[in-house]
Amino acid sequence: MSVFTSLYPSVHSITHLTPQSDMSAMLPEMLRGVGYRTAAFVAPVLSEDYGFSKGFDHYVRTDSVRPAEIMVDRVLQWLAGDPSDPVIRHQPFFLFLHLFDAHHPYEPPWPFDTAYVPAHRSNLREISATHPYTQEKNLTDEELSEVVALYDGEIAHADFAIGRLLDTLRDLRLYDKSLIVVFGDHGEGFLEHGLMNHGNSVYEELIRVPLLARLPSARFAGKRVQEPVQLIDITPTILQEVGLKPSPLMQGSFLLDPLPDNSRRFAYASEAYAACIRTQTWKLIENPPSRTQTIPRALDVEYELYDLDKDPGEENNLAGELPDRVTSMAQVLRKIDDLNQELRRRIREALDVRELELSEEQERELRALGYVQ
Repeated sequence: MSVFTSLYPSVHSITHLTPQSDMSAMLPEMLRGVGYRTAAFVAPVLSEDYGFSKGFDHYVRTDSVRPAEIMVDRVLQWLAGDPSDPVIRHQPFFLFLHLFDAHHPYEPPWPFDTAYVPAHRSNLREISATHPYTQEKNLTDEELSEVVALYDGEIAHADFAIGRLLDTLRDLRLYDKSLIVVFGDHGEGFLEHGLMNHGNSVYEELIRVPLLARLPSARFAGKRVQEPVQLIDITPTILQEVGLKPSPLMQGSFLLDPLPDNSRRFAYASEAYAACIRTQTWKLIENPPSRTQTIPRALDVEYELYDLDKDPGEENNLAGELPDRVTSMAQVLRKIDDLNQELRRRIREALDVRELELSEEQERELRALGYVQ
């Protein structure tokens, strides 16, 4: 939802526990409003009840959490369309493909299951499905390496499926004139900070995600944006590329513009148990007092400060040594939080947003996916 709205989660407030009836302007409906056909092929967690289908002419939500090949097959069928009225011949289209395969338990199909590890262990499913907030059993180095190998297999499988789609776009002579964005919404923890899976921290292994864009005619080919960027920057970038003006409420910015000296040069991230602000070099994490009650293995300190140039693994907390830097960065965090609360209030008043309660079926579905304990 943050990608589609260019709003931080604390602003749109649509999470797996708070489905809502409406939201501000979203990318799919903005594109549909200027003549784009819109289609989405998504995994179960992106339910229509949360507003994800808004703006899509064609919305397919699969029942399977590991459908990369099936999902791409469906996308290719949609691209082909009715032979007498194929999608690609009449109007531009916006396609959203959401793959869920690289989630625990890691079970890549052949041949990706053994691409990075010689063989399965019988208990790897149990290990990889461990509760994300605690490590309930000790892992040997061998077991952990095998779990990571299976995760890598899942990523390779997703990469292969996306490759099929890109090859088809080339065959249809659409690739060169397409804007293509590939991104991850989160990483995974493998005991780097004593935690498995995701949803339990804002360390780099979870929030530093892939983000690649391929612009029409290979413009900016090979360019690497050095400044910190965020997933909320995707929608403003797409809108500007197609000649549309982003909503003034959107919090992201165009990825490819050079930043002026007074522009934002930080990335912000938050989850239920921590928040952080990150520059190119420095990162400050703020932990609420209740964090260790929910996540026993979490570091029991209010602030964590890391020099990412010298300490990319976030192992040496400098908060006690550099209190002035902590204070200045914490002030920016406070300002962001205040702005987010004000923007959320304005949006909710404008839209008269109504929070909905989860149905028993929705709760069972989210629990099966590991998003509700």
